[in-house]
Amino acid sequence: MPPSSKYNQNQIVSKQLVGILGVGAIGSVIAKELSFNKNIELFFFHRSEKKEIQVQFEDKKYKLPATNSFGNLQGNQLDWLIICLKEYHFEGAKIWFEKLIFPKTKITVIRNGMELKKPLLPYAKEDRILECMIDCPVQKNSNGSYLQMKDVQLASVSGDLANDFKSLFFNKKLILQQFEYFKTVTWKKLIESASLGAITCLTGETCWIFEKKEIKNWYQKILEESILVARADGAIIPIDFALQLLKKVKTYPKEKGSSMLTDRLMGRPIELGAKNGVISKLGEKYKIPTPLNDWVCLMLKFTNRKS
Repeated sequence: MPPSSKYNQNQIVSKQLVGILGVGAIGSVIAKELSFNKNIELFFFHRSEKKEIQVQFEDKKYKLPATNSFGNLQGNQLDWLIICLKEYHFEGAKIWFEKLIFPKTKITVIRNGMELKKPLLPYAKEDRILECMIDCPVQKNSNGSYLQMKDVQLASVSGDLANDFKSLFFNKKLILQQFEYFKTVTWKKLIESASLGAITCLTGETCWIFEKKEIKNWYQKILEESILVARADGAIIPIDFALQLLKKVKTYPKEKGSSMLTDRLMGRPIELGAKNGVISKLGEKYKIPTPLNDWVCLMLKFTNRKS
């Protein structure tokens, strides 16, 4: 890893044991970022056979050994566990939570959806769990490596736990924005990703499809339906938010897809529960009709079964 002025090699932090559970696209990028901190020891936990992480960013290629590390802990307890699993992996990951989470362990969970702490509360106190969102498009190459397309931008609730997490990273270009009212930030991302993902996944097309007026109209209707649920849940959503997203979608490259579309095309389960599914669920809770999100879930459940 070449030295660069954007990495402050003189920062000093205590030696910490940091585990990453889920070494897919996001887990690999987070591992690459953490590797610049020589005061931590990285451990990797994953289901599939994986010996190395390869991430390309700009003109540099980064390689990290990523052999499954459970046997390497040798009775030591992790200071941090960073969970980079999709929503549908959490049920099968309970055995890992039991083995890796101790009273001293701080946890960051990075994934889509709402109520990210909830599945982890049987294993850790709430004040030791940091909910986190990431904005960093990553594309898997045919050779199994990952292409990182922009600097990492993270978002979390503000507080000491977020500050502690940020201290693990030495890359000055990595941003961790902290928000006092994180629910609004989470909902804004969910509204956009669930609505855009629904359109691209159902049509099987990338963002060129939004050039079609009738598609754009459906996108707007899904946005507006989702915004009603978000407001009922306490999120502060601007009155012109749907119009903001309609303008934004015009700026996307025609070839841009979505994580839901990628999962469908690759024959993987689609992350419905964390996206349109949670909007439908909360709509039912607040007695707000969500026919469009319900329909998306119904149609894509059949796609999930075929995959």
